[in-house]
Amino acid sequence: MPLYAAAQSGEHDSLWEELRARYGAVAPVEILPGVSGWLLLGYHENLDALRDRSRFSADPSRCPYAHNGQMPQPSAGQSQRTLAGDGPEHRRLRAPIVDALTRLHAPKVTETINRIASELIDNVATKGTADLIGEYAAPLPALVLNQLFGLDDEYGRLLADLSATLWDGDPESVQWATNQIHAYFAALVARKRASPGNDITSWLLEHPSNLTDKEAAEELTLMWAAGHEPTTHLIGNALRRLLADPEITAAYGGVTLPAEDFIDYVMWVDPPLQTAASRFSAHDLRLGEADIKAGEALLLGFAPAHADPAVSAWQARDVMALAGNRAHLMWGAGAHGCPAQSLAREITTIAIDTVVNQLTNLHLAVDPQRLRWRSSLSVHGLVELPVEFHPRESAQPAEDPQPQHSRKRIFRKRHRAPSRGARYGAPGAAEKKTEPTTVVRAPRTAQQAPPSRGARYGAPAAATQAAEPSRDALDHLLASWRDSKGG
Repeated sequence: MPLYAAAQSGEHDSLWEELRARYGAVAPVEILPGVSGWLLLGYHENLDALRDRSRFSADPSRCPYAHNGQMPQPSAGQSQRTLAGDGPEHRRLRAPIVDALTRLHAPKVTETINRIASELIDNVATKGTADLIGEYAAPLPALVLNQLFGLDDEYGRLLADLSATLWDGDPESVQWATNQIHAYFAALVARKRASPGNDITSWLLEHPSNLTDKEAAEELTLMWAAGHEPTTHLIGNALRRLLADPEITAAYGGVTLPAEDFIDYVMWVDPPLQTAASRFSAHDLRLGEADIKAGEALLLGFAPAHADPAVSAWQARDVMALAGNRAHLMWGAGAHGCPAQSLAREITTIAIDTVVNQLTNLHLAVDPQRLRWRSSLSVHGLVELPVEFHPRESAQPAEDPQPQHSRKRIFRKRHRAPSRGARYGAPGAAEKKTEPTTVVRAPRTAQQAPPSRGARYGAPAAATQAAEPSRDALDHLLASWRDSKGG
C-alpha cells in the first residue's frame, strides 16, 4: 500500500478502516517510493511499540534505509536524532529537559499563558471576525514557549512566522524556514551560554549532563516542535468541536464538561497527530498477524489506534464517555513519553477558556463541512478556523476574565493535571513510576530582555533607543525578519 499517495488528503478515517479490514492490526505500507514499513493500526500494538524497549527501538540507525539515504528526511521539528536513541545516552539527553520542565514555576507559567492568550484575543476582539488558527492557536504556543526559553515576545512572533512558513510554504520557502529555525536555536544557545538567565535554555546548559551547544540547540528545537504544532492543532480541533457540535457547546457552556476533560475527548476523536515514524524492530518479531524483520520501520498510528474496535468500550464517541479518559496514546508512553504534557494541557485549557470567556456570540463563519484540513498523514489540523462574534465596542483589553454574554462560564482556577499513566486503566497499561530528576539548583538572575521592536500581532511597539547595544546572531535574525516584513 503506497501510503505516501494518500498524503494530499486531509481526512484519513476511511483509509485506516480500509487497511484494518484488509490486514488487521498491522498493515504493510510503502512510506516513500521504495521505502517499505509497517503501519500500526491496533491500540494494543501501538502501546506495545511505545513501551516495550526489548522489541522496539527508537534508534533510526537500526533501519537499513538509514544507511543509504532512503529514510524520510526529517523536518526542522524532527531532526533531533540525538534524542531518538535508547539506553544511557538517551537518558543523559532526556534528563536536562525533564529537570528544566520541573523547575518551571507553575503560577508564573499560568500567568504568562493567560497574558499572551488575552493579548491575542484583544488584537481581534474589535473586528468581529478572526481566524482562530492563524491569529490565535498558532502564535499562542510559539509565544509561550519562547518566553520560557528566555526571550521576549518579538522573538516569539519571529518564531511563529517561521513556523507558518514551514507548515504552508513551497519547498524553497520550507527549506529557508528550516535553516532559519536551526539558526534561531543555535543563536539562542550562544546568547544564553554567554549570559544565562532564569529560563529553560540556561537550565539546559547548566545541567550536569554537560550538553554541548549543538545538543542543547537540538533539544530546544525538539521542545519547540513537539510543543508548538501539536498544541496548535489540539487547540484548533477542540475549538472546532466546541463550535460545531451543539451537544458539546451545551455541556461546556453549562460547566458540566471541564476543559481538562474535554481535551481528552478531543485526543480520542480528533488527535492532532495521526501517525509518527518513530520506532524500529529490534529483532525479528511477530506483531499482530505480521512477521517483521529486524530494523524495519514502524509507523505509530495514533488516530487508527483510537478507533480500534478492540477498545470499543471507549468508542461510543459521545462526549461524556470519553471526556477525562486519559488512556489515549497522544502523550506517548514508556521511556520516550512526553515530559511536557502538563504544560501542553495548561496552554490548551487556558486557550479554550479565554476564547469562550472573551468573545461574545462566537460561532463558525462557514459551514463545518467547508473547513479545510492540512494535507498530511502525520498532522491532523485545520488550515484555518474562521469565526464571527460580536465585536467589542472599545479597543481596550478586557480586564475581567469573566464572560460578558449569556453563556454562563466559570473561569476555573488552573492546576496541573496528573502527569502520566492511564487514568482509567488502558488495557495492558500499568501505572508508570515517576521519572527521577536531578537536584534543583538555585536559579540565576534573569537576563534583561532585549528591547521590543514592533509586533506582527499588534502588540505596542517600544520606543526606539538612541544607542543600540551590540547585536548578536539573534538580533540579526530579528532585524532580517523585520526588514522582510517591511519594518
